[in-house]
Amino acid sequence: MNEHYHYTVALAGNPNVGKTTVFNMLTGSHQFVGNWPGVTVEYKEGHYTYMGTEIRVIDLPGTYSLGGGSPDEQVAQDFILNGKPDLIVNIVDASNLERNLYLTVQLLELQKPVLAVLTMLDIAKKNGIEIDSEHLKNHLACDVVQFQLFQKQTDLNLREAIRKSLETGSIPKFSLNFDEVVETGLSKLEAGLDWNKFAGIPQRRWLALQLLTKNEHYTRLLNPAEKELLEKIISGIEKHRGEEISNVITADRYSVIRGLIKDVVKRKKEGRKTLSDKVDSVVLSKAFGLPIFFLVMFIVFSLTVKASQPLIKLIKIGLDWLLVQQTGLLFQALNFPLWLNRFLTAGIGSGLVTIATFLPPIFFIFACLACLEDSGYMARAAFVADKFMRRIGLPGKAFIPLLVGFGCSVPAIMATRTLDSKRDRIMTSLLVGFMSCGAKLPVYTYLSMLFFPKSANFVVFGLYMTGILLGMGTGLLLKKTLFRSQPADFIMELPAYHLPTLNGILMHAWHRLRDFAFRAGRTILSVIVLIYILQMITIPVKDVTAFEKQTSTEKVSVLEIAGKAITPALSPMGINSQNWHASVALLSGLFAKEAIVGALQSLYYVPEGEDLQDVIKWHFGSQAAGFAYLLFILLYSPCAAALATLWKEHGIRWMLFAFGFLTLQAWLIATLFYQSTQLISGSAQAGKWFFIIAMIYFLQYLILRSRGKHRERFS
Repeated sequence: MNEHYHYTVALAGNPNVGKTTVFNMLTGSHQFVGNWPGVTVEYKEGHYTYMGTEIRVIDLPGTYSLGGGSPDEQVAQDFILNGKPDLIVNIVDASNLERNLYLTVQLLELQKPVLAVLTMLDIAKKNGIEIDSEHLKNHLACDVVQFQLFQKQTDLNLREAIRKSLETGSIPKFSLNFDEVVETGLSKLEAGLDWNKFAGIPQRRWLALQLLTKNEHYTRLLNPAEKELLEKIISGIEKHRGEEISNVITADRYSVIRGLIKDVVKRKKEGRKTLSDKVDSVVLSKAFGLPIFFLVMFIVFSLTVKASQPLIKLIKIGLDWLLVQQTGLLFQALNFPLWLNRFLTAGIGSGLVTIATFLPPIFFIFACLACLEDSGYMARAAFVADKFMRRIGLPGKAFIPLLVGFGCSVPAIMATRTLDSKRDRIMTSLLVGFMSCGAKLPVYTYLSMLFFPKSANFVVFGLYMTGILLGMGTGLLLKKTLFRSQPADFIMELPAYHLPTLNGILMHAWHRLRDFAFRAGRTILSVIVLIYILQMITIPVKDVTAFEKQTSTEKVSVLEIAGKAITPALSPMGINSQNWHASVALLSGLFAKEAIVGALQSLYYVPEGEDLQDVIKWHFGSQAAGFAYLLFILLYSPCAAALATLWKEHGIRWMLFAFGFLTLQAWLIATLFYQSTQLISGSAQAGKWFFIIAMIYFLQYLILRSRGKHRERFS
């Protein structure tokens, strides 16, 4: 129990059973997202007050069991055991009762207070399934409450059920009897172990089951004699049953669950196809699966761009008037020094305006993704992806971290921990860089509207699709060179389709938006202010004609000098010597991709009476150079936070490889595109660059293939 709250409640359940909906209904806006201490698994915590009682709610990661095999399972198990929740609220999908009760049985074996909440009752009813809740309550020996989202009193009934369970605090007297040989083995284990080493785990039977199923979290604590006893017991059970011990325990649990379901479930329409089955026959088909997936993604990005455009203009005009123009006049009236006035308005004020213009596209993209996830389609997307993911050497399960990469590369790299092999984790982390994170969306939107105002939505969608296609192509290259072993198998349960809840969508989008504003916003503002300061620092130079003189002095800003130094390397992709501002913006993108827009808006000198967008377009010179620049942004090195995460997860060598490899691919693709447009225009230099690019690709293949011979075995 937390000292600030009367009670702590933990929500536990399988993925996609409505757990987030229950959490949002209970806690409303009183919630936050973070990471569990010591691991990269995300968690949500909130609170609410009912009848004068403060209740803390922890939303545990969705998991199918408590075996401790994955980080999600281990986190859920550790919190239930060590976090000492006063009540476990087990969310159970009524339309898939057999699969869900497997976790319920494990929770009951822990001998903790449990309240079972049945969700998806509307889907169960459509499928001809009726559940006798009272009968189920008697079998499980714990309270069972129905959660029907669109019915009155649902919220109140759930809160009242939680209150009663907390006040009684009764532990369900549930007992699951295994096969006789398993029960004998459990008794021998309970009698033959030194229990002092397992402090904090009072339930010996539960721990004996964990040891039988070879949970490494506990087996490593055994001494040699105890390990020998455990192996002897396991060997005897496996010999008697003719299968592995984990399968024996699972089979016995399911035999009890199936018997229970026969007793409490009535089916009215046997063999009838459900709505989800009918939809899946099209959505998951070979002919329509991928086209539908791409169509859905196109709609998402089109909606994001179209809906964001008017809001961005409104926010920019309004806040620019308030934070730059009017604030500047106020500071002028207060006799602020000119440099301080410009720093506060043109620096910080403009920076805040830039951050605010990012908010609409970020909100719409996450709202759309939340809608897809809540409806059940996102799991289908992973299923469809498995068919071509395996062709590039990854399991379908790797699609999830890559999908997370569309939000942010950092949690995407962290999410690779759910993959079974080191090979899959590293390879997936490298491919995350090809997925356009949410921080790139404001950059895409800004530059696409600038260079391609009539077809910005197609350009943004095209960039996302280009990243996916290049990522798949790179995956195929890595499969043939660096990563030659086979990926792990992929198994995923498809939840039934259901209508997303407006509250759930808005909550998800709000939390991501808030995270962006407070975390990424600080980085953007810092970069903008830093760039503004560097612009103000000038040093004398000899060759003044090589630089943009904006004053009568012979001094040039250090920022312009740095930009001039790296611009020649970018000239093959259309960045000319007078457009050093674009080079510096790419450097700022290493801190945070969203800072590129802020850098572009801060760097260019805008003469009196001219528009910033016209100045930027003039410096780039053509739409081809603008699109090549967008391609480079799409592919080059991840931000500093993502690189640091790569270092932490896989080591400094893989971090350096990702930085160099991705930046090289960005230069090659951007140069290839730009020089292709120049070839059409009749440029004689384009052929030379095609030859150079071909040679670089050939050398890259040879180097990767050579290094791959030393890495054919991954643990």
